[in-house]
Amino acid sequence: MRTASETISIAEVTDPAMAATLADFSAATFTQTFGHLYKPEDIRAFLTEKHAVEIYRDLITDKQSAVWLARDEAGEAIGYAVAGPCRLPAPDMPDNSGELSRLYVSEAARGAGLGQRMLAYVFAWLEARYDPVYLSVYSQNHGAQRLYQRYGFEKVHDYFFMVGNHADAEFIMKRQHLGSRDYA
Repeated sequence: MRTASETISIAEVTDPAMAATLADFSAATFTQTFGHLYKPEDIRAFLTEKHAVEIYRDLITDKQSAVWLARDEAGEAIGYAVAGPCRLPAPDMPDNSGELSRLYVSEAARGAGLGQRMLAYVFAWLEARYDPVYLSVYSQNHGAQRLYQRYGFEKVHDYFFMVGNHADAEFIMKRQHLGSRDYA
């Protein structure tokens, strides 16, 4: 089994000049992962609305949010994550709720534990600021659902996530803060 190499770096992105890199990488990984599910015009509309350079610039400079980028030995982007205040339509959501809003790993880097390494950074950051923590996962992404369940998340709500004009059935999952955890 492959493992996430110690030469892979994961760092919080603080330079707004990295917004274009993040927008390009996010568009590529979303399309790699889910592109086969949508019409090209729905993908284009979604990427323009939700993954534009300005969106990432705002996330990087927002003090309530954080963005991480994983790079391989050559410095190429291979994964990214975004977290901050919860913006999901969860019922009865407490005021200080956080959200893992994005976690993507490039196709070439999947299966080596990089996603779990990134989750360690994200969950430690979220738990220091927010309680509870929410996330949204595609209803047909069973592998991701199992992963999040191992981290203590439980399904609390169904909703539709729009990709252009296409409505995807999604699950909102929630985890209460359980004290200090070791995510490694």
